[in-house]
Amino acid sequence: MFNKIPKQFIYLVVIVAPFWLLFFNSSFWHGLKLKAMGAAASAISVANTPLEELQILLSYRSTYTQYQKLQRENLQLKARAIDFDETLGENVRMETLLGLKARENFTTTAAHVIARDPASWNSSFMIDKGRMQGIKSGMPVINALGVVGKVAEVSRSSSKVILVNDPGFSVAVVNRRSREAGLLSGSLSGECRLSYLSADSDVETGDELVTATLSTSFPEGLLVGTVLEVYAPGGISDARARVKPTIDVARIEEVLVVK
Repeated sequence: MFNKIPKQFIYLVVIVAPFWLLFFNSSFWHGLKLKAMGAAASAISVANTPLEELQILLSYRSTYTQYQKLQRENLQLKARAIDFDETLGENVRMETLLGLKARENFTTTAAHVIARDPASWNSSFMIDKGRMQGIKSGMPVINALGVVGKVAEVSRSSSKVILVNDPGFSVAVVNRRSREAGLLSGSLSGECRLSYLSADSDVETGDELVTATLSTSFPEGLLVGTVLEVYAPGGISDARARVKPTIDVARIEEVLVVK
């Protein structure tokens, strides 16, 4: 039966029928069309929802991956910047030390601070020079600001330095203003103490102390500290002074060992 129907008619019906149903103005067909379109829209919305969620997840994953990549690159750049700043700072400090070395008429060896003892963090440290570099116990240690300390122990390639505020350190000093002489030593408080002042000593708060000519180890004229207070615990004939070291013991990284 269907074989007798011309194929052209079937094609025509297939093509024309949807348009006729879509544009036919009958109220029945109009309502049916709206319902069909609503149902189709709902079906499409339901079908699209998982796809949209999947797209959001894929987009989030891509964004998060990109964020992680940028974060790693940012950390690498920060590390490089810190390394650059450290290198630059070290070069500046070494240039300052070498400038001091060139100005003075004594022989020195530059050294880096490599370790600190937690038990004596602010009164001693280790440097990367030892017997192989000609370092000996008792040698003065300085930097561009002034007196740092002296070598206390020496090994093959490293040495222990006690700082100016260590109780075991002492050096002869002179008041730059009044030329009053005395002995400066470290103390347990972290400051220094100026002793052996004369009864009529002319020492005032703010006076700067430098190494004296009679010092047996340190070159003359190196800054040691500034007077904080003058007192007389045993009477006026026992005048002493509290002294703040010129150097910041917690920030020393490079030094010169005077030979």
